[in-house]
Amino acid sequence: MKRQSITQELDQEIITKLNWYRHSEAIFATLSAGSGRRISKPIRSFPFTTFRVRMTKNGISQYSHQGSILVICLWTIMILGILGLGITGLVFQEIRFNKAYSRLVASLPLARGALKTVFYLREKDATPTYDTWDELSNEIKSSLCANNSYRYFFVDKNNSSNNSSGEAIIDESALINLNLASVDVLARLPGMDEELAETLVNSGMRPFSTINEVLLVEGISKDKFLLFKDLITVYGTGKVNINTVSKGVLRALGMDEEVADLILRLRRENEIIPIVTVPPVEPPAKPSYGIPNLASLLNDLREFTTLSLRQEQDLLVLLPVFDVKSEYLRFNVITNPNGQEGMHYSIVVYPPTKKVLSWSEH
Repeated sequence: MKRQSITQELDQEIITKLNWYRHSEAIFATLSAGSGRRISKPIRSFPFTTFRVRMTKNGISQYSHQGSILVICLWTIMILGILGLGITGLVFQEIRFNKAYSRLVASLPLARGALKTVFYLREKDATPTYDTWDELSNEIKSSLCANNSYRYFFVDKNNSSNNSSGEAIIDESALINLNLASVDVLARLPGMDEELAETLVNSGMRPFSTINEVLLVEGISKDKFLLFKDLITVYGTGKVNINTVSKGVLRALGMDEEVADLILRLRRENEIIPIVTVPPVEPPAKPSYGIPNLASLLNDLREFTTLSLRQEQDLLVLLPVFDVKSEYLRFNVITNPNGQEGMHYSIVVYPPTKKVLSWSEH
């Protein structure tokens, strides 16, 4: 029965080989009887593409699908591996998303609290008539309950190699306003010329909402934009805080290089004596260096060196552009919820009206 069931599954070629092997058994039996020794009979195997048949003395003894099983196992392992990698990637993405969402949820209240604190402190400013470099770049940290804290400062601390101004900080009120600057001022910016400046002014896109919109102006490439992006803004009234202005901005405004260096030196070395107020302001103002007012600026510069008549005239022409206080501030706050690094917020504010002009997070 076993041989019949197997024979029915094999094709004619296999049946022919089986018959040949059946006749060969008789030959081996005769040789063994005549010699008195047992002659070992070779085992013949007929390989097939998906199964193997092995013949013995009693007929067919083994019929298996070992090759097919191996292939199926390999494919199964590969498919399971691919599925495992996909599921692992989804799990890690979900974990990262949950962490980012948790940071956002925990950081936002801290940023809002810091913003209210800043508005309050600006109202109680110990030096309400001027803002110096040290005052705005000073980093203040506030610790709250449950291991929550934040730190903030009023400038952008820029250490980028593309920072053409050469300064470590950038005050929003010490930049050239793209929406108010003249063609001559814009033409003196790094990477710009008179033709590009006229194109920018007459592009029909003014007033710009962000400085990045300048890239939409024909002729202004990304490489050119990176040369002057740290010298421009879209906020403010056009006045520039002389206590935080960079040399690049002074030169773009048309100031002589020698006079620009003198102004930078003056604000570094001129000590400002804090004004005693009644009642005293808490906390009391610390001695700082800078230019408290513009009325004596020319006389103060004359104490450092002798200015030519042209230099004095150029300075007097530019005096209306300067201020000693930063009305528009880029408020930066870095949150630390639950003792871990949180979100970093960059917010442009106008403290006199407590207005938020721009809010970005990263």
